[in-house]
Amino acid sequence: MEEKAVDEKFAPMMEHLEELRKTILHSVIAVVVATIVTYLAFNDVVANIIMEPFISLGLPLNFMTVTEGFMVYMKIAFLGGVVLSSPVIIWKLLRFVLPALYSHEKKIFFSMLFSGIFLFVGGIAFGYFFILRLGLNALLFTFSGDLVPMISASSYVSFVLRFLIPFGLMFELPMVVYFLTKLGIINPPMLEKNRKYVLLVVLILAALLTPPDIVSQVGLAIPMMILYEVSIWISRKVYNRKLKKEAKELAKQQQQEQN
Repeated sequence: MEEKAVDEKFAPMMEHLEELRKTILHSVIAVVVATIVTYLAFNDVVANIIMEPFISLGLPLNFMTVTEGFMVYMKIAFLGGVVLSSPVIIWKLLRFVLPALYSHEKKIFFSMLFSGIFLFVGGIAFGYFFILRLGLNALLFTFSGDLVPMISASSYVSFVLRFLIPFGLMFELPMVVYFLTKLGIINPPMLEKNRKYVLLVVLILAALLTPPDIVSQVGLAIPMMILYEVSIWISRKVYNRKLKKEAKELAKQQQQEQN
């Protein structure tokens, strides 16, 4: 009897783990399929977009080994695949938490889906148009002294991958804060109280997620802190609206009891 009770206790957890496994598996499959599609149909376009900031500096891209040219285009296809599959990945992640929500909370699902896609792509676009060129100029000219740059295509594309994807991920912060505030997991006072710890975490993440240069790290850290402040504002709006709704419901309930 005791063994049966233990099995029943762990059954829901195993179901959640199985659902999480499926979510991760489907997300990986989506990235693989989107990478193949990008390689077959859009690779030249994506390659031109990625390489243009470097080529505009008047420097050539080289490859040093027989297989490097192929691997460069695979990395480019991967970046395109991540962007192309981002709607599926965000949809799967939201679907994973959807069963835990109440019916009124499920109504925000599609708005969050589109917001997540917009923020991810917007983060990558922000890193590409506003920060990447500054980072390249600083690394190749400002901080390189009299050294002559001879950059391989593979190392450059790896640099761009490490540079842009964190911007896409970090721009999801307002959506995550909105969602967690809706669920009552976090609130504005909590976010404001932990601001100094968040700053420390942001600096650590900026150092870990970006290439090892101060321009890239500051270029990610400053937008992250701005996004955190925006997230606090969003959380405050959601939290106050939630408190007003609860107060109205409580007043209505008290009035019904009095009647």
